[in-house]
Amino acid sequence: MGRVIKYEGGTMDTATAEKLKAFVRGEVTWAEVEGMTFAEAKAIAQVGCDLAAAGRYEEARILFEGLVEGNPKDSASRAALGTVYQKLGRLEDAVTEYSAALERDPANPVALVNRGELYLRRGNRQGFTDLANAVEADPRGETSAGRRARALVRAIALAAAEKLQPEPRAKA
Repeated sequence: MGRVIKYEGGTMDTATAEKLKAFVRGEVTWAEVEGMTFAEAKAIAQVGCDLAAAGRYEEARILFEGLVEGNPKDSASRAALGTVYQKLGRLEDAVTEYSAALERDPANPVALVNRGELYLRRGNRQGFTDLANAVEADPRGETSAGRRARALVRAIALAAAEKLQPEPRAKA
């Protein structure tokens, strides 16, 4: 064990003290201070995904909020939390999480397609850009988000083409 530091109310080893200082400086996440591994975070996220798939959105929300609190840099967890918020009807919170996910990973297809759809429902043209970026992020449709983005782009293109066709003239 490393050296022990005394402070008001107790003692702490120097390694823990250094981790806490790094956290305060914004150099590490709380998950890193606690020693959570990527595999552990991934396992928790999978449970959250399974809960959401079973329609247990409140339980999934709790798990994903914990993951995001522990590591706000985790784009996948932020996108998953956005999806859960969207399912719960918390649309502003969903957009906030999708946007935060995209700040860390601009090519996150889940965040792109879901935010794009929410923006389009509001009449925000940024939704078209998000969907196009989602298709670009997953051009072969290897993820369900990528396939959904492609389907939405096709549906939008079809609707636009139908609007551009002239009305058939009635025979006189």
